[in-house]
Amino acid sequence: MKIPAYLTGYSSRSDNSVGIRFATQEVMPEEVSELQKLNGAFGWLLFQENSFTDKDLPKEQAEDKNKTPSKRLRSVLYIFWQQQGSKGDFEVFYRDRMEKLIEMIKGKLDNI
Repeated sequence: MKIPAYLTGYSSRSDNSVGIRFATQEVMPEEVSELQKLNGAFGWLLFQENSFTDKDLPKEQAEDKNKTPSKRLRSVLYIFWQQQGSKGDFEVFYRDRMEKLIEMIKGKLDNI
């Protein structure tokens, strides 16, 4: 997704990461929809005052070096829970979904 934006602020975090905030000019409904789809996603953020050249663009996939696969799965389940209407307690939802996933994988194991 590519939209013009203003960098409106940043803050340091205790884990040495940085929170950043942007504001846009008016955006089309399709762009808002795309932002909603990308909410919680991990990828590259490129920002500079002028246009980019091909050499500015990363060639490799963005890699989240801070999250283990289990933390990533929990984050994805949390977003899914939100998109389903945040019904009930997330911890109950999480444990239920994890149990279903475990049982599904166990069902695919060879009987030993």
